[in-house]
Amino acid sequence: MRARWMPGKLALVVFAVSAVCLLAAGVAWAQTTWVDEITNSLTFYKANYPTSNWDPYQQKLTVVRDALSHGDQRTVRLEMNKFFRMLQGRAHGINDVAADELYNFSVMVTPIQEYGISLPMTGANQ
Repeated sequence: MRARWMPGKLALVVFAVSAVCLLAAGVAWAQTTWVDEITNSLTFYKANYPTSNWDPYQQKLTVVRDALSHGDQRTVRLEMNKFFRMLQGRAHGINDVAADELYNFSVMVTPIQEYGISLPMTGANQ
């Protein structure tokens, strides 16, 4: 009688392990998606505003992507804080319109509360 139940239990164990692995992979993929979205947007602005220096922004996002892949929430928070301050201050001579649009888009897609990211004060809020 025991022998009849073993294949069923084995199948259940294999299914459960597979589900956990897929869930873990899905969580890792979801965490990096927002950084990829910002990077894609930055690539668009880099192509449309070639006189602006976007390299420091790209470098920040690369550090954030690496930190996410290692589960380093502290680095994600610190580097995104710097990224938003750079955009707000138009650091490295980036175009004003592009800076505003990338800032607004980045705020929309970044999980600000999850990582404890601080946004710089803007306009009337300063």
